[in-house]
Amino acid sequence: MNNLKRKVIFALCSIGMNLLIQPAVVAAYSEPVEQALIVATKTQALNQNIDALLNKYDLPGLVLKIKHRGEIIHYSAHGKVNVDNDKPITKDALFRIYSMSKPITAFALLQLVDSGKISLEDDIRTYLPKFQPFEVDGVKQVVTIHQLLSHTAGFGYGGGIKNWVDIRYLLANPLSRNNTLEDLVNDLSGIDLKFAPGEKFEYSIASDIQGAIIEKVAAMPLDTYLSRNIFTPLNMKDTHFSVPTEQAERLVDMYEYDAGTFEQAYIFNKEKILFVEKGSDSKFLEKPTLLSGGGGLISTATDYSQFVSMLLNRGKHNNAQLLSEELIDKMLSSHTKGLDTHFMPRVYNGTGFGYGIGIKEVTGDTRKQGTFFWGGMGGTIFWGDPQSELEVVAMMQVEDGWVGLEKWLIPQVYQLINN
Repeated sequence: MNNLKRKVIFALCSIGMNLLIQPAVVAAYSEPVEQALIVATKTQALNQNIDALLNKYDLPGLVLKIKHRGEIIHYSAHGKVNVDNDKPITKDALFRIYSMSKPITAFALLQLVDSGKISLEDDIRTYLPKFQPFEVDGVKQVVTIHQLLSHTAGFGYGGGIKNWVDIRYLLANPLSRNNTLEDLVNDLSGIDLKFAPGEKFEYSIASDIQGAIIEKVAAMPLDTYLSRNIFTPLNMKDTHFSVPTEQAERLVDMYEYDAGTFEQAYIFNKEKILFVEKGSDSKFLEKPTLLSGGGGLISTATDYSQFVSMLLNRGKHNNAQLLSEELIDKMLSSHTKGLDTHFMPRVYNGTGFGYGIGIKEVTGDTRKQGTFFWGGMGGTIFWGDPQSELEVVAMMQVEDGWVGLEKWLIPQVYQLINN
């Protein structure tokens, strides 16, 4: 039984026993009891608000886990796996976390820096020599591990037709699920960088290249490395690149929010929430050849909360230091100050990018300076606010719904913890 439950039970018992308890004793306990009742009332209000949000916009289910000062203060599952049937979503539901894979991969690469196997200033071609020399406008460039981690290396995601580099990405299709990480490197080799390394930030395929380096340096598949060095130590037993056969029914259905722009995505629009895929039909039920460190993982709110807690605890978990405090500080510091930060100003105020993770450079949207955060395209979000001693993991499966979910949830959470 956690402290909150004990306090509430005590409060209820106090009401029934008040004639038998001396006034001085009642006074001694009245403040914590009152506080517990306030928290319980706020928690109930948050639950009601979440249910109202899901009902108003015909959204599928949400799992939310909040810790404050090291204790779980809210852990709930709301709504249904599919809005058109009665199967309730459960706390152990499995979600496609997409880009919430990136902080995990960055952390893994930093572990290799910590062990002295690589250096932040190393040329990435030291470990991936099959990459042809990088060029921008015919000028050769060097890409470092630091630039790869901070997404300032000059890579893109491609897929558009705005420029020749993006078209090259589209034609090469490096993120094919049938590729190995070595294939991914081969597909990218020879494509020009989009800009000179260090010149600006662009969200990119860099996290997948990090995975390729991890495989080379650690001499093992990426999934094996992550399992041994992150998932097992953190007891993240449900985080994988595919859903185990015996757990298939836990993978939720997928929806999408066809908002069009970031600005339109700030608030949900019921008419643009569209069903996409049943969990039972998902490609995530089969292990891919491509172990995508940029977007390939499935997980649960509980598992990911373990990872966030460890980051908030400066790399430490159960008396084990998974990453040095020095490198945790580097990971959770902005490396993009003064640079063009791609799409981020359209979504986040006063934000930069650390190593695989967003960083609040200034206090804003009620989150304090130093808050680290990110989201996944599939509708999952998290943040850790060291100044507020707060961590939040929210999982919903609505593609491109992460913007609306975050905008709605942030004030709700801070109302819960503020007096």
